[in-house]
Amino acid sequence: MKTARQYIQIPTVCPECQTPLITDGEYLVCPNGESCPAQISGAIKRWLTKIGVKHFGDALVDLLCETGRVERIADLYRLDPNEVAAMEFPDCRKVGGTADKAFRNLHAATTMPLHVFVGSLGIPLIGRSMAKTLVDGGLDSLNAMSKAKVADVAAIPGVGQTKAEAFCDGFWDLLDRGIITALLAHVTIAAKAVGAFTGKSICMTGFRDAQMEQAIEAQGGSIKGSVSKDLTILVTKDPTSNSGKAQKARQYGTEIIGIDEMWDRLGGRP
Repeated sequence: MKTARQYIQIPTVCPECQTPLITDGEYLVCPNGESCPAQISGAIKRWLTKIGVKHFGDALVDLLCETGRVERIADLYRLDPNEVAAMEFPDCRKVGGTADKAFRNLHAATTMPLHVFVGSLGIPLIGRSMAKTLVDGGLDSLNAMSKAKVADVAAIPGVGQTKAEAFCDGFWDLLDRGIITALLAHVTIAAKAVGAFTGKSICMTGFRDAQMEQAIEAQGGSIKGSVSKDLTILVTKDPTSNSGKAQKARQYGTEIIGIDEMWDRLGGRP
């Protein structure tokens, strides 16, 4: 028996702010970035997740945005935890002690590497890994980034024209809107790490360990998502594995080590 076809009606306006949508490649996009509540809360949630701050659940971020207390990321750092604790969710529950935990975590994470700062801003195609590639490629300060031209960024290995354009457009837009300047009143960019892994690149396969990534970067190393001829070390659960990445690493003569050995080289687990 044939079933009736169901047609999906393509939206023409943003369901949050009613701004007419525009087409960006294969996506429908709301262009009202600075005023769209969903985009504001999304940017803040992304920032908190990327810099590793816990206890700011989606409901709390939505509440802060909907009540007008937060309109940009920097506003988070000016809030009084006691006032937030007294706020009520739509179901009449008070925020309570969650606020104290959330803001203690927020203010404990105000110093971060440049690539984490830039990679957490929500610039299209520029996450922390790509931001690290930019930093390693010579854009090792906000000043250098602000002066970079698309052609210079595209010439950095692993970047290319599309990501270079996305970075420059996004970074300059954030500068123009004062987003970066406002954040720098509360956040400190850490000095470039120098240590035992300076100049070395490490890729993990078969597992993901955020603490190991942080430890490597704290000693000057960089994290890569794939194996190339320039990779220094491949870390895997089983160094004898015949996975695609392991085979490629052997082809390039890249050192392959296990998780425990990696931690030994880092000075031990935290």
